[in-house]
Amino acid sequence: MMDDLLLGIKLNWMGVVSGLLVAGICGYIGVYVVVKRIVFVGASLAQISSAGIALAFLMGTSVPFANQHPLGVSLLVTLVGVLVYSQQSLSRKIPQESIIGIGYLVASALTLLFIVGSPKGLEEVRELLDGHIITVDLDHLKMLSAMVVVAAAAHAAFYKQFLFVSFDREMAATLGFKPRVWELVFYLVLGLVIAVSIQCAGLLAVFAYLVFPAVTGLLVARRMATAFSVAVVTALVSTFAGFCWALVGDLPTSPPTIAVMFGLLCAVWVLRRFVPER
Repeated sequence: MMDDLLLGIKLNWMGVVSGLLVAGICGYIGVYVVVKRIVFVGASLAQISSAGIALAFLMGTSVPFANQHPLGVSLLVTLVGVLVYSQQSLSRKIPQESIIGIGYLVASALTLLFIVGSPKGLEEVRELLDGHIITVDLDHLKMLSAMVVVAAAAHAAFYKQFLFVSFDREMAATLGFKPRVWELVFYLVLGLVIAVSIQCAGLLAVFAYLVFPAVTGLLVARRMATAFSVAVVTALVSTFAGFCWALVGDLPTSPPTIAVMFGLLCAVWVLRRFVPER
């Protein structure tokens, strides 16, 4: 069995590397998502990105660009969501949570409508949910690598600004920061990461990467740097273990990967709950 597993990893090495790239960057940026209490924004942007991919499927027969570059369509649609969600509120009478919920519901409905109307059919819904990380090709791997480099560079360059605005917008404003500007930059990077990652890993896996590793890291760590490190390691370990589980059991990669992340989160919670700190 071990020989078969090693052979499977060797044959699907691009899928393994792609999964690790998605896991690492989503695990890192997910800490911000949890700290900023915008988990539902992550889910909504992921669904909006999926709607963009479904729209590209629908437009594929009549618009060559959409058929050849579904990521471009997905990025444009996600950008609309980013511009809306990066604003604090559209109205004093309407809370931001309502706008996010409306965006999620509309995107979900449009995804199904676009898929039903597209020539590719309902089978593509499963691909949106589960992804196709095992069958990823070299072009997708290059695209993921470029996205990770851009996102990592942005977070390295603006680490202080992102973190400060995430914890205390008012204090950041009094010290000369521009919260609206940095919120927009953060959401643009988040939208880019989600749109590109969903192309390979699927909706469920990307949303899980934004939540489970971050919560695990924040449970373990007392410092933000440690939380980021634990989140990234958790995402990477879960991805590799889930990939091996999927190869052995002939399963899609998302469910076992999510199961491993949930197991690690439960283990950390139990340790924090019942093992006294020293």
